[in-house]
This record gives sequence, C-alpha cells and structure tokens, in this order.
Amino acid sequence: MESECSFWNRRNFLKVGGTSAAALGMAGAEAATAQAAQGPAGQVPAPADTPYPKLSIITPYSPQKLAFAAQAGYEGVVVTPGKDFNPGLSDSAIEQILATARNAGIRIVSIEYFGPNHTDPDAGKRAAANAAFVRALEFCHRLGCRFVGTFSGGMPGAGREDQAKAFADVFNEKYLPVCERLDVTMGWEGYPNPGNFASIPAAMEAIFDLVPSKRLGLEFDPSHFVRQYIDPIRVAWRFKDRILAVHAKDTEIIQPVLQQVGIHGDGWWRYRIPGQGLIDWPEFLTVLLQIQFKGGIAVEHEDEFWDAPNTENNPDFPQQRKDGFILARRFLGQYLPGRLA
Repeated sequence: MESECSFWNRRNFLKVGGTSAAALGMAGAEAATAQAAQGPAGQVPAPADTPYPKLSIITPYSPQKLAFAAQAGYEGVVVTPGKDFNPGLSDSAIEQILATARNAGIRIVSIEYFGPNHTDPDAGKRAAANAAFVRALEFCHRLGCRFVGTFSGGMPGAGREDQAKAFADVFNEKYLPVCERLDVTMGWEGYPNPGNFASIPAAMEAIFDLVPSKRLGLEFDPSHFVRQYIDPIRVAWRFKDRILAVHAKDTEIIQPVLQQVGIHGDGWWRYRIPGQGLIDWPEFLTVLLQIQFKGGIAVEHEDEFWDAPNTENNPDFPQQRKDGFILARRFLGQYLPGRLA
C-alpha cells in the first residue's frame, strides 16, 4: 500500500516529455479526422454530448483558437472575457460566436469571470461587483452554458468565518435567484490570492455549511492544493458533490530550490501542463469518473516551458503553446473516453 503522501513522488519528466514528438504528430491525424467529418457545407458537427468529462482548453475567444482546440482533439473551450467576448455583446454578436464554435466543431463548455470582488469591503464597489457578476451569469445563459467560474472574494484583515458568511450572503441573496431562474451554476477556483480567500478546504467547508444549494460549487484545480502541500485527491473526495468544473494543470516542486529558500521564498514551485508535475492524474480522474462528473476538464496552460512570451494577444496560439496543449490532450486522453463525433 502506498503511503499517504505518495502523491508527492515526482514523475519522470523525461519519460513524459519524451512523448512530445509522437504527440505533435497526432495533431495532423486529428485535424484530418475532423475534416473527414465535415458535412456537405464544410461544417464540422459539434461533438455529441456524453456522460463523461469533456476535455477542453481555457482560452480567450478567437475563431483561430477555437479551430485549433477542435483540431487538437478537444471537445470544448472555456472562454475568458475580452473585447470580443463579454456580457455587453448584442444577441447578433453572441449568435456569431456560437456559429463560429459550431463551424469549428467545438462547444463552449463554460465561461470564466474572475474580475469582481464579490465581498469588497467598500459597499459601493461590492454592489457594482455583484451587479457585474449577475450580468456574467446572464451572459452564460445566453451562450447556452451552465457554469461560470470565479473567485470567492476577499476582505483584508477579516477572519475565515466572517469571510465565509459574507460570500455566502452574497450568493444566497444576489446570485442564487438568478442561477435558479436561468438554470446556471457557479463556482470558484482555489487559486491562493488576497481576492480569493477560500483556497483551502477549511474555508470551502465554512462556505458550504452556509450554502445548501448545489448551484454553488468548486472549479476544482488540483495544482493549487499541491503548492500548499494539501493532497488534492483527498480534497476531491471530500467535496465530490460540489465539483462543478475542473482545471487541468500540474505543479512541479523544485526540491533543491525549496531546500535553499523555504516555502516563503521564490522559485521553488511552478505550474506545468498535466503529466509533467506531481499530481497523480489516473487517481484524480478516477475520482471524477466514479462520481460521474461530466462537466469540463479544462487545460489551463500556464507552463512557460511550453509557451512563447508576449503572444497572449495574438489571434492564434504560437506553435510552442500549441505543442503544450497537444501534449496535455495526449496525456489526459489516456485515462478518459475519446472525443466522439
């Protein structure tokens, strides 16, 4: 039997990274498959719905990025806000986005909206943030999605229980009626930062104790638990009925640096694409399959090793970033049913 902290055993990076050449060659075959599935008008049908998790990527909106996601074998995209993708768009602009996704053969699984501080200590700013997030929930509905990812908010200097009550009150009073009316859900990612106090299980529990509705849950990202030395598998089981969306990102702990600078220093951890860090992905994905999670598992690409700097605003991804997404799809696809036409 493995020890309780077995998930810290470091993966063989070279073994995983050595699949790169095969993974990159896969893109052409998948693109050819997508082309063969096109109808008479050249339109690729959207992926059929399945009872399984949907492998996706997190991306800003552009036709080129949606097309790449489909060509690389992903079923969906999780889209972040920007000039061409936001709650202020007209109905015709939204229909054009949906048509672009249909033509690419990809579905928009959910949206992200991390900007508003739901519990801002300033009453005016809090009201504005709450109103902005209601518009995001409405935007989600207009797109035909059912989930909006966000943060839990932050109140500098406040204790955990006070923060949990403030966020629970905002959800119960402001967001829950909208979620019920539009049949949408929301949840927060556990990224540790001052604007997101609920990044640890104790804070998550404090919120859920005050929010019985399952329309509030987690955008579960195992990488954030690893960097806090929390076992993500145990957390996934603990909150299995609150996992509404998943981010697929790995974390590498660089032990020689950690030994020199300690956990309060810099440079001892970094985010990686799935399979090139410490997370036990077969075990984590088994949890998702056993709880019958069928939402999006979205690759959140923050791995500088597989990226080119200062290209985030380009209409298409640079090839190096595409390579990272292709490797992530190949790795995660070992443990999940494949994309269905």
